[in-house]
Amino acid sequence: MTTPNETGTQFEKRCYALLTTFNFNYRVKERVRHSEHYWYEPDAITDEYVFEFKYQQVGGSAKNKLTQALFELDWLANKLSKIPVLVYEGDRLTSFVKNDPAFRKALSFVPHVQVLNSKAFNDLISTSADLNNREQN
Repeated sequence: MTTPNETGTQFEKRCYALLTTFNFNYRVKERVRHSEHYWYEPDAITDEYVFEFKYQQVGGSAKNKLTQALFELDWLANKLSKIPVLVYEGDRLTSFVKNDPAFRKALSFVPHVQVLNSKAFNDLISTSADLNNREQN
């Protein structure tokens, strides 16, 4: 999955490709206003989910953005009536999600936000697609 020189943009493209592979209709970077001049732009919105995709393999600020993403997803889920999902990949983020006490505390305030590594995201999307196909048959 992860390549040594991958970027956040490449990770997002892989996530979009997965959504496409499993026939999810999605909108990218749609502005959802919370006031006249300010908005959030989730990475993807489907009929059922609102997604943020975060990638970080080396040091940087992406881990600091994860906590903000939790609370944005919480707000977006309520506004859009969607299931909020934060998808991450990379050694730094994996360690942060599993070990950072402040992040774990923040997550306890929004327990309905699903925080998934890329493999779990793949499982979620493929399973959801399978369930949708079974319901149609």
